[in-house]
Amino acid sequence: MINVNKKMLEWREFYGYKQKQVAEAIGVNRATYANYECGRRSPDIDGLVKLAGFYRISLDELVGCNTSGLDNLALMPRDRELLENFHQLSDIKQKSCLAHMKLDVELELEFRDKE
Repeated sequence: MINVNKKMLEWREFYGYKQKQVAEAIGVNRATYANYECGRRSPDIDGLVKLAGFYRISLDELVGCNTSGLDNLALMPRDRELLENFHQLSDIKQKSCLAHMKLDVELELEFRDKE
């Protein structure tokens, strides 16, 4: 079962918004939004659509639903941010970034093996 309230909290905290900011963006008061996050109430479909629009994501991404396998993989906010930034780089910078990341992963794995 999908816990929309937990996903709403995750998205808000990732972007560093206050409850009041998100509440205003979707047209509810802060107390109502707080009730959404703690699971005492659930937003209606219009509220969910507004939330998805506010974060510029799909409804599936908002609630963490992945119904079609890897083709429609729901990305977490940090993954999405990484991809958006990566695609703004030139080809040579992308290659450099990938090489650096690969080295970091190899070093991390080596370090973990020694622990």
